[in-house]
Amino acid sequence: MSEARLIRCFIAVELPEEIKARIERDTAFLRRSRAEGKVKWVPAENLHFTIKFLGGVPEEDIPGLIGTLKEAVRGIEPFEVEVAGAGVFPGAKNPRVFWIGAKDPESRFKDLAKQVEDALEHFSSGYPREEKGFTPHLTLGRLREGARLKGRAGMAEAQKLADELATLKDALFGKIKLENISLMRSELGPKGSKYSRLAEIRFGKD
Repeated sequence: MSEARLIRCFIAVELPEEIKARIERDTAFLRRSRAEGKVKWVPAENLHFTIKFLGGVPEEDIPGLIGTLKEAVRGIEPFEVEVAGAGVFPGAKNPRVFWIGAKDPESRFKDLAKQVEDALEHFSSGYPREEKGFTPHLTLGRLREGARLKGRAGMAEAQKLADELATLKDALFGKIKLENISLMRSELGPKGSKYSRLAEIRFGKD
């Protein structure tokens, strides 16, 4: 018997093209600065809010997974969030991930993520909960391993880049209306990851 074919998947909220373009335009100065060669930047077309990374999913499980996600969002009403602000993980003294955030004053984005987590925990294949709490953000770039290996000098450069990103901490890139989540496929290649949508799961729909 052949092994099940695995599809590398994640669950996301996709962004309108105009917001991707705005982010690319407003963060271009970072790519032109000290960041050259030190950060692996995410192409604008790949920008999204990740709700949960699933990893390799057996192809035969995809229909059931989509059904589980439909149940997870059935009672959710569409809502708006602002794509706004910027920061780094895990912190300014040790920046490794550079991100753009979302204003979620009523925690509706977090509630959405929790409902997805709850549903997936009981899915037949079982997806464990994330150890860290959900913080809505889209990743702009990640510090390259080579920059980390430079020790203090490399980290000083990363901290300077974090300071430059901090100039966008109050920036507003636009509003999005969340009406659905997407089950996405990630294919790894020599030029980076290529994403494609496997399914769009709309809130409150059959």
